[in-house]
Amino acid sequence: MNRLEDIGIEVHTSAGTESGLSANVLAILHEIATMQAALVNDDTADGIDLRGLPLLPGEYDALKTVLGKGDLSATIDALGDTLVYETQVTGVWWVQHNNRDGERIAELIEVTRIPEIMKSNVRDIEDACTALREQLAEWRNPSANNRGEHNE
Repeated sequence: MNRLEDIGIEVHTSAGTESGLSANVLAILHEIATMQAALVNDDTADGIDLRGLPLLPGEYDALKTVLGKGDLSATIDALGDTLVYETQVTGVWWVQHNNRDGERIAELIEVTRIPEIMKSNVRDIEDACTALREQLAEWRNPSANNRGEHNE
């Protein structure tokens, strides 16, 4: 009868590439390069949901290290902090959404000119435009707004 000790076991790691990066990290980087080409050629933005990927230990940190951190960053308060920064790879943004308790609820890599969360909502722009025009009309003709107040 065979014993457990007699069974030969070989351990293979996924970091066997020349770059030292795992196949998963390299695949993600290739996908990002493809998305960048689409952004340049067709102005098509896209993204990767990092929380949906089965990353092995160390792969998340490797990806973050390879992409690095660029010069642009922002913190947005929208139902919790959202941290956004452009990586060292232009057009590639790291976006981390946290809830009010500081728990990470989403993490994305967006390949775009500017991340969606940083774009102004069209309805908000319309409302602001209306409010500004009303204020300008009041400043232009203040006596029209005060006519019924001074009946003599």
